[in-house]
Amino acid sequence: MNMLLDCTIILIQKLQNKTYETGYICGNFILSLEEIPLILELNNYNLIEVLTTCNNIIDLENLHNYSEKELKFEIKTGDIPNYFETANDFVDGNKFECVLDDFYIADINYRENVSQNISIENYKQNLKLIAFLKTLSDNEKKKDNALELLFYKSGKGTDLKIEYNFDELFEFNTSSIESLKKQLQEVIAGEDKKQLFINELINFIGTSGKSYLVLVKKWDLLILNYDKSYSLFIAGFSFEKIKTSSNEHFQKLVDKISESIGKASTYIFGVPVGYILLLNGFDFTGLQIGKNFTLFILGTIFFILIWNVLFKNIDESIENIELEINDFFEKIDNVTVLTDIKNKLQSLKTTDLLKQRNKLRLVKILSAIIYLILIVITFFTFLNISVFYI
Repeated sequence: MNMLLDCTIILIQKLQNKTYETGYICGNFILSLEEIPLILELNNYNLIEVLTTCNNIIDLENLHNYSEKELKFEIKTGDIPNYFETANDFVDGNKFECVLDDFYIADINYRENVSQNISIENYKQNLKLIAFLKTLSDNEKKKDNALELLFYKSGKGTDLKIEYNFDELFEFNTSSIESLKKQLQEVIAGEDKKQLFINELINFIGTSGKSYLVLVKKWDLLILNYDKSYSLFIAGFSFEKIKTSSNEHFQKLVDKISESIGKASTYIFGVPVGYILLLNGFDFTGLQIGKNFTLFILGTIFFILIWNVLFKNIDESIENIELEINDFFEKIDNVTVLTDIKNKLQSLKTTDLLKQRNKLRLVKILSAIIYLILIVITFFTFLNISVFYI
């Protein structure tokens, strides 16, 4: 522990009627023999001045003569490198790294290695992230109280400005950082993973802004994007192969839609023709009751088949295509080089598939109307003609 800091903390906590000036803290308390060694310790570093209540300077060699008397104290806190009056003062001086093994922050009553404070824990986690990002950056610029990290990859570059205040920090889980660091340090695939992550980081900063706080808030999203890219990578794809494969898969989806279009178009003409042939065989004189009833049964079977087999197959085919589009879209959602394909997929889903559903709906309506006509004709010939002849 730091003896100088110990003495400072004890004395400042005893002060009453505190006043603050730049680099100083003033106050008074009734002196006891216990505080004298602490005062003398600070005096060894010219960090304290003791006065009477009448503002007369006291010779510290005779300090014991003032025991149990009220005295005034001026402590030069500005000359104590590990004492901070406020948390923001501490962060301003240690924003990007902290080399202090021991320090004290007065306004939150925090002592390193002694106290517990969630905001300080968030601060330390924050430093781990900054240190990690610095190892990935190609260059860094420090200006005033801000740090700018520069990243380059495949002809693309961006910068990240690291600026924050103590009250802007929030809980941040660094376990993902430790895990990611181990991955990037692997002997076999570490360099490839590092380049993939830097590429995702550049894309993320480009789309989400250059704010460090935004990056921290959306860190989990960045890790998710990286995991998806790496999953594609370990499957044996480069970005060009991804493009080629994605185009091929996209074309297969288009072919499937075209096939379903062909089926729907065939049924638009085929279903009415089939019913017309049935109706053409009807005996409208009503004399051939058996023939009419047989044709009605066949028409009913035909109706059941096209609704429960043909239409259902087309409907399921459209649903499967939509599921494939959704699944494909999810896989390439964060792959920036496939933006054109993503737009085409969206068009397939919102335009082409909708047209297919409308065509299928039209065929269903037509088949229902024609079947209804078949029912009406059957009953008309039976009730109004056949019964008459009977």
